[in-house]
This record gives sequence, structure tokens and C-alpha cells, in this order.
Amino acid sequence: MSGRSAQLVLPISVNPGATWGHWVSRKVTGEVESFARALLDQGGAGFFLWASEGQGKSHFLQACCAAKPGARYLPMESLLDYPPEAVLEHAEKETMVVVDDIHLIDEHRSWQEALFHCFNRCEESGTPFLASATQSPAGMTSVLADLQSRLSLLTTFKLPAWELDDFERLLCHLAHDRGLLLNDDVARYLTLRIQRRPQDAVTVITAIDESTLVEKRSPTIPFLKLLDL
Repeated sequence: MSGRSAQLVLPISVNPGATWGHWVSRKVTGEVESFARALLDQGGAGFFLWASEGQGKSHFLQACCAAKPGARYLPMESLLDYPPEAVLEHAEKETMVVVDDIHLIDEHRSWQEALFHCFNRCEESGTPFLASATQSPAGMTSVLADLQSRLSLLTTFKLPAWELDDFERLLCHLAHDRGLLLNDDVARYLTLRIQRRPQDAVTVITAIDESTLVEKRSPTIPFLKLLDL
């Protein structure tokens, strides 16, 4: 995926595991998954994805980028101190423009104006424009009204919170990728003790993996209790 303009080398990093292969599909996310895949195959205006922090927005957008070579991925958390005109230069010529955490521009007027113009250029060139935030376009009342209006034109989806069974599947999926086996009791034990957010699941499975390697033990409930889990 593309992450820089012709003039700037930008501090953009992506998670190599943020692909469709590592995305845990749920019944409640089927609609946005189908929409995204159709967009990647056939093109379209784009979409707006929102959810609370840690629910998988960045993974979803990065998975779209990984499946579409030449996409320009723009994680706003890393870019706010850079000149937006330079960062967004010729962005509409890429295969997609993907703005992650667009809500972070709420106190940055220059970024709001630049993204408004970028959106218009993408619309004119037929380049998909994808964005994520912690609120829907209707809730972004602190940005320029013209930009909010443009974002409201995009098909909007919300990533819902994780239900118990789905989060257990996520934990088992992450563990399997690391060669760990979580039985049903262990998965339920963890689900009841950590926040149901993918980023928390990754953190705890990483810690378990490292500890089992050091101690040469299986991830049983007694062992997890020794880790203060």
C-alpha cells in the first residue's frame, strides 16, 4: 500500500497481520465485509466505518489496502504534524484513498480543508475514498460543514461490540496463529476477564505466548492465574 507523497517520507507503519486472512468474520459484520469486497472488485465511491476505540477499524481498512495494491493509507494519528497539501498530493491518482481515524482532524482546520478538496478530487476521478472514525459522519459536528456533508455521502457502517462467543473465537484464532491451543474453558475464562476489544485480545495472547515459551507450560487456567490474568 502507498503511504507517502512524492515529496515526503511519512512515518506510516502498518500491521502485517491486518489482512482478510486474519480478520475474524461475524454475522453482524457480514454486510460491511460484502460491501468492501465488492468495492475492491468493482470500484465505487467508498465507505465510512465507525466504532469505538479498539474494535478493529484499522485492521479492516488495512486489510482493504492489502487487497488493493497502490492504495494510499493515511493514519491520521501519525500525520497531523505534516503539511496536508503535500501528504495528499496526487492522492486521487492512487487506487484508493484510505483515511484512518479521520475524527482526529477536529482541531486541525488545514487538514479539514485539504481532505475536503481531496474528497472532491477523488469523486471526480472515480477513486474510492474510505474513512474510519469513532463516530458517524453525523456526529462529526466540529469539522467543516462542507467536509461533514461530503463524508455523509459515503455508505456508513458501524462495527458493533463483540459478543461473548465471537470474542472467544477471536481469542482462539489469535492463539492458533501462534501455535497455542486454548480449550473452551480457557477461552471463556479470558473473555470474562479482559475488555472485548481485538487490541486487548492481541495483547493478552502475545503475553501468554511469551510466558508459555519461557515456562514451557500450556495455557491452562491455573497458569493464567499466575500471570494475573
